[in-house]
Amino acid sequence: MNEFYNEVSTKDCYKPYIQKFWILNNLLSPLTTPASYALPNGCCTIVFVSGNGVSLNLAGKTIELPPGAYLSGQISKRASISLKPYSKAIMAQVKPWLPPLITKICMDELVNDVVSLEYINHSLHEQLTDTDLTNDITVIPMLYKALDAYLHVDLDARFIQWAYNRLSVGPSTPSNIAAIAVASGYSQRRVEQKFKTLVGLTAKEIQSILQLRKLIDDLSNPVYNRNLGALALRYGYYDQSHFIRSYRGIFSEAPSRFNVSEYILPLTGHFDFLQL
Repeated sequence: MNEFYNEVSTKDCYKPYIQKFWILNNLLSPLTTPASYALPNGCCTIVFVSGNGVSLNLAGKTIELPPGAYLSGQISKRASISLKPYSKAIMAQVKPWLPPLITKICMDELVNDVVSLEYINHSLHEQLTDTDLTNDITVIPMLYKALDAYLHVDLDARFIQWAYNRLSVGPSTPSNIAAIAVASGYSQRRVEQKFKTLVGLTAKEIQSILQLRKLIDDLSNPVYNRNLGALALRYGYYDQSHFIRSYRGIFSEAPSRFNVSEYILPLTGHFDFLQL
């Protein structure tokens, strides 16, 4: 596990909107941390940066984040992250239906990108930057309080939450997406439009991400590394080649090259999506 990494559980009443907090802490070191990979997970991230800043590489694009508060949209490929000397990043992994509650910006504009919270919600930005951003003990309650005014459940939030739960239980197939459209009462085209606007990625892309993330914990197990076919079958892939294609699309390398020490992975295994 990454020595700079830690997690903080979400207060129960906010779990429908915030998956967890994850923290990268390099405040005491005069050196930049080694780059580590973060993986797509179907969530977005509210990021608080302090110190000298953070360097990201998202889909081949280098992004420098000076101290401040940011929103990271969906990522479609693994991303690298490193902290500069004497720096810290406190990150709230937020459910995909939360960003549309705090901004009217189409989320497809934020795919593989990070923007200042000032750009998407000036009032929220002012509330969230009026504190010591190095201290998660104060930052986390501050975020809870600032979000209280926005945490109303609307039809779009319910639709995305419902669709995510449907997408997480089946393999990534066109027929599965079509079935979700039929069950929702929307046309398939309308479902895709709503996903692009509210989430950023298509329903098919999200389903591929959720499917792949479920097997990442087991990928570090030597038993499964020797039998990729069994691993692929366990998590709903047609065969090993289907799994490898999906894996390469996100990791840009073969599963056989996976090295768990290079990644920032959850301490408690893969995520779930709680009911609103």
